Amino acid sequence: MFDNVYPEPPPWKRGDDRKVHPPRPVWVDLARLYPAPEEIRPNRQGWDVQDVVPGELTAWLRTTTGAWIAEVQYRIRRGDGSEGVRQHGWLPADAVEPRNDALARKDQH
Repeated sequence: MFDNVYPEPPPWKRGDDRKVHPPRPVWVDLARLYPAPEEIRPNRQGWDVQDVVPGELTAWLRTTTGAWIAEVQYRIRRGDGSEGVRQHGWLPADAVEPRNDALARKDQH
């Protein structure tokens, strides 16, 4: 699906959302979602939103402007690596990259 998003998305049509089944492994660039503030005050116990983390792409969705957004499940961890929280969200296409170091989850249905 990535090659259908870059550089030119396919023509828009009603119901253009595309489920990805089984989910595809991707990298999520959290810094694109949460840009660093100009003044940084380090906090090792804070949530590391500047990391690139593994995730699973479950769908591509079309917005009203014709842009693609990715529906992705991923985990944000604390700066000291002590814990994490699972996230599910719609992300801009430029925050998601294919992950070639992992196999897609096998269809379990």
